[in-house]
Amino acid sequence: MRFQLSGPALGAVVLFLCAGASPGQAQPHLVTDLNQGRVPAYLPAQLSQGVEHDGVLYFQGEDPQHGSELWRTDGTAEGTYALVDLCPGSCGGLGEPLGFFAGHLYFRGDDREHGAEIWRTDGTVGGEELLADLCPGACGIQPRSWVEWRGELWFLTQASGGTSTLWNSDATAAGTKPVANLCDDLDICGLGQDPRVFLDGPDPSGKGLLLREFPTDNHDAALFRTDGTLAGTVLLHRTSDGLRTIVEASGPLYFLDGLALWTSDGTPGGTRFVRRLDELTQGVFAESVTVVYGIFYAIFDNGDWLRSDGKAEGTIKLAQLDLPSFGFPKLARIGGAVFALTGNGVWRTGGTPETTVGFDAPQGVIDRVIEQPGRLFVSAHGGPSFVWTTDGTLNGTRRIHLAGPPNPDGEIAGFREGILISRYRELWKIDGAGATLEQVHDFQPENDGSGPIDQLVLGDRLVFLSLDGTRKLFSSDGSAAGTIAISAGPIYAFGSDFDFAYRPELHRLTLAGRRAFFRSENTFWTTDGSRAGTGPVYPTLAHTFLYMAAPIGFVGGRFLFGGGPPGSPYCPGGDAEPWASDGTPGGTKQVLNLNPFYQPEDEPLCVVAPLASSPGQGAVLGPVALIAADDLLHGRELFATDGTEAGTRLVRDVNPRRRPNPNFDPNDPQFGPEQIGEGSDPSDLVRAGSRAFFVADDGTTGRELWVTNGTRRGTRRVADLVAGPGSSTPRNLVAMGGDVFFFAANPRGDSGEGLYKSDGTGRGTVLVSPLLGASQARELTVVSGKLFFVAFRPESGTELWISEGTAATTREVTDLRAGPRGSQPQNLKAVGGRVVFAAEDGTSGLEPWSSDGTAEGTRRWGDIAPGAAASSPGPFSVANGQLLFGADDGEHGRELWAIPVAEVVGVR
Repeated sequence: MRFQLSGPALGAVVLFLCAGASPGQAQPHLVTDLNQGRVPAYLPAQLSQGVEHDGVLYFQGEDPQHGSELWRTDGTAEGTYALVDLCPGSCGGLGEPLGFFAGHLYFRGDDREHGAEIWRTDGTVGGEELLADLCPGACGIQPRSWVEWRGELWFLTQASGGTSTLWNSDATAAGTKPVANLCDDLDICGLGQDPRVFLDGPDPSGKGLLLREFPTDNHDAALFRTDGTLAGTVLLHRTSDGLRTIVEASGPLYFLDGLALWTSDGTPGGTRFVRRLDELTQGVFAESVTVVYGIFYAIFDNGDWLRSDGKAEGTIKLAQLDLPSFGFPKLARIGGAVFALTGNGVWRTGGTPETTVGFDAPQGVIDRVIEQPGRLFVSAHGGPSFVWTTDGTLNGTRRIHLAGPPNPDGEIAGFREGILISRYRELWKIDGAGATLEQVHDFQPENDGSGPIDQLVLGDRLVFLSLDGTRKLFSSDGSAAGTIAISAGPIYAFGSDFDFAYRPELHRLTLAGRRAFFRSENTFWTTDGSRAGTGPVYPTLAHTFLYMAAPIGFVGGRFLFGGGPPGSPYCPGGDAEPWASDGTPGGTKQVLNLNPFYQPEDEPLCVVAPLASSPGQGAVLGPVALIAADDLLHGRELFATDGTEAGTRLVRDVNPRRRPNPNFDPNDPQFGPEQIGEGSDPSDLVRAGSRAFFVADDGTTGRELWVTNGTRRGTRRVADLVAGPGSSTPRNLVAMGGDVFFFAANPRGDSGEGLYKSDGTGRGTVLVSPLLGASQARELTVVSGKLFFVAFRPESGTELWISEGTAATTREVTDLRAGPRGSQPQNLKAVGGRVVFAAEDGTSGLEPWSSDGTAEGTRRWGDIAPGAAASSPGPFSVANGQLLFGADDGEHGRELWAIPVAEVVGVR
């Protein structure tokens, strides 16, 4: 966020920042600025869905510090900034504007506590508030068709089961309520089960709102009017040919039933047929339609331009337009005049064939047209994108010269009497005359960051992947001189910078003994921390690509992982099976093909595709690794492997149920047996002493906690916490002192979940705390015999919690950000008896903190991005006595930062 401070205000902030650290305490320092250039980034402002109000445009924007959030601009550099940071730091809180109502802007946002919900802001920084938690918890909603009617807001939502619900709101939490379930309450079940339902706005009679749906295989298209009650819901029209409605705010409703034109005043009796348009055109589809001053206009795919006044005799053909081979024409108005923009030219009509004339215009596929007083602005493409403008005359039609790259990306919006343009990562404006072009904002700073993208500690150094321009692997001891590239060249040759920066699962670093392995695009790499020991590892056939789908563990001196050749464009998905590697090409081999079967494919060039056993996360238990994998015969179950084919076995068929194989072919065994396993889908494997805990579903008691010693007899369900077929769904398992702690459903708690402990026996599996009043617990972290985690309470939001394994010691540490918003702690890491994390206190943005579990021992130890901006620190690693992490100070981009561990641990 941007603030303009000077004089006393600036001095007060400086004093506050100095007070955030203990006297003499060292502050985090930038290790080195690896990337002083710019990484190509696509950060377009989503202008087309923006909302203008009182000379300010509110839109969804994105930058490295905030992610995707709600932005505002008044057309100046100083007045362009992120209005909210709903999801603190770079995670992004959506920020999708919906519209203005009663002095507030409403938008869809996600603060990581409530899921995607409706928020509102008074237009000031910090002036946002949640309207209501319409889907309690983190589930979120997607409001559709935002309409104001009778002094209230109306919108549709759709539940996960497919049922649509009509809501209204008087701008208060208590007054935001569901009006009707379309199927249960209004008897519109066809609509209720189909997501393609739209609220078209008030009907011309003013008696209700228009509900329109597209046809599906199960039902016809339909047009309804409703006031939210069954008695006030009427069918206006139904058809199997599809509906297209056009309603003017103060005029009649027109709609197309296939090629038949209808009009309606919003009542069944006033809904009448006008004329079949195929009597006037050979076209089969109306590519552009509009209503201007009560007159209907449509351009068909063959170039016929028709108009109608709602009467058969007043429905005529205006002209035959020359349409380009690509793109769609657009209809627009300048005052009372109507224009057709085809991409080859501009046509103007006075409502008759005689008054319809055309002239040349810049050629290209039209993306968007903005109507302004006396002028149209058009974004188009035909190779590079460009912008042109017209006042409705040949002399007043011209292409706007945009100095220098980049080209527009198609996103434009009306602003005052001109437009705003998104140019790749920049925001530009053009005045109402289309003459003055000015850059407003650059969403990406000149000095970009290097990441780190992923990191781990190898020996006493940090190894990390970088976006520094060379795309190399680096090693650091926490000093600038000790930060060096250890790969001879770029560590990937395919894909985009976006994939590299924002899809870390493609580049995951995994420690295995004294080496680390990672995937870069479709290549498998290894490093021992030195340049000589860093490079790609290929299987025996050097021309075959190998990728790592999931790390498993280090067993017998070899790294076990799920991997294989990537899928081809015709047979996507690849064939992930257990592999093992000692870091050399000759020592990198597939352990076995655990799922040797195939499935038929619909693609003509992919007759059959290999099925993958997809071995997942593992837990090393003595000489074997325990993994979840699918051999088709048993379904996804628990297996053990020592890295050899002979030493790979099924531990136990936890869910013995079978189901028919849909691909079974008695004449072709490659498609598998007639019956295949349902599978228990083991997950969350965690080693605790000589056993491993995991979560599985045996088909009878739901997803519950299980334990194994690696043998069939020693694999059993620990407890049925939710009796019967219901699931307690344990999650976030961590081992501490031979026991395992986890979160699971708690029928006795008002939050529905609790903190549990288990020693592997039913009697020893107990509820530590019901977490009354708290929910969404996560990031369970062991710190010197204590448990830290994050949980949400309505009163304080998401904050840091602690437990010493008893109900009495399980509590919120402190309300770090006072009030219901919460400080959103994240990236928890145990460091010297304290927990280190990132959090936002409402003043300093998302910055680094540490805690000993007490309120007075919870302190911020740096404000890397000064003021309310977020540096988004993390993840945190300890190497060479330094705490190392990535952070963005707003000047150097996201780079590697460090602070001595002793300074963090010594915070008082």
